Amino acid sequence: MIDTIRRRSGQLLSFALLSLPFSTQSVAQGYPNKPITIVVPYPAGSPPDALARLLAKDLHDAVKQTVIVENKPGASGMIGAKAVASAAADGSTLLMHTPAWPAAKIFMKKPIVPVPEGLEPVTLVAEGRFALTAAGSLPAKNFNEMVSYAKANPGRLNFATTGGGDSLLYFHLMLKQKGIRIEPIQYKGSAEYAPALINNDAQLAFTPEYSMLPLVKDGKLKVLAVTGDKRSTVYPDVPTFKELGLPGIRNNWMGIFAPPGTPASLISKLNADLTAIIKSPEVSRRIQAIYFEPVGSSAQELRKRVDTEISEWSALARDVGIVAQ
Repeated sequence: MIDTIRRRSGQLLSFALLSLPFSTQSVAQGYPNKPITIVVPYPAGSPPDALARLLAKDLHDAVKQTVIVENKPGASGMIGAKAVASAAADGSTLLMHTPAWPAAKIFMKKPIVPVPEGLEPVTLVAEGRFALTAAGSLPAKNFNEMVSYAKANPGRLNFATTGGGDSLLYFHLMLKQKGIRIEPIQYKGSAEYAPALINNDAQLAFTPEYSMLPLVKDGKLKVLAVTGDKRSTVYPDVPTFKELGLPGIRNNWMGIFAPPGTPASLISKLNADLTAIIKSPEVSRRIQAIYFEPVGSSAQELRKRVDTEISEWSALARDVGIVAQ
């Protein structure tokens, strides 16, 4: 009798183990069975919002399901991150985030959502260049002249910042490696950078490559350096930070994340759908039209990017005395 029970128990266990992969696969095979929401933790009209809306239509066409873009700005992207982290892990709620996600590990003692384990990476959608933008009145024609001026006039220059994020970390990296002193001035948002630079209240700021282009063309502002492995087609005469010996100052990026606990099979399905869309000629063209470069990475590559930035920025924060608040 006992042997019979043991045999039946063993058979049931074997059946359960054998059926497990099929049950996880069926989750992906049945996906999506309800509308998909892409949460953007920034305002409408921001670069992450533009990319999310660009992807939404093609994702709708690919999965034959309604795709909604919902803006939830606030707390350096944490309001939106929390909404996704607490959502059902069924692929119906996704997040379009930026390097503000790993940077939260540096600037926040207790992030609302644990970084990085609070979200599951899906794919790195695209990268965008940063430009080191300067006031037109700055008495320096290029990056090296700016460094020389800063060394000769320590503390006389100011840079505009919102008080956190990867751009502030990159400023500290630049100051440390070039041995210069430039004082930060905190603004409520990056929309305040242009008037601050034009009025010479601040002399430097990290901005998206394209955002100050009309003011640069008018001579009111100038660009001293850009991120990226090769020179920008927008500013072909401007050197990259890599050329200037600062390879650690990298492009901005936008990535898709899912709630924690999302099954691996579902992450794979999402990654396959999204990367196919991102790498399609038409979508790639539309991404480039808004000054981003399409990527469409694996989930593992996005995870590595986040982990690398946390590691590098943590070391930098210790070196320059950044204290999490």
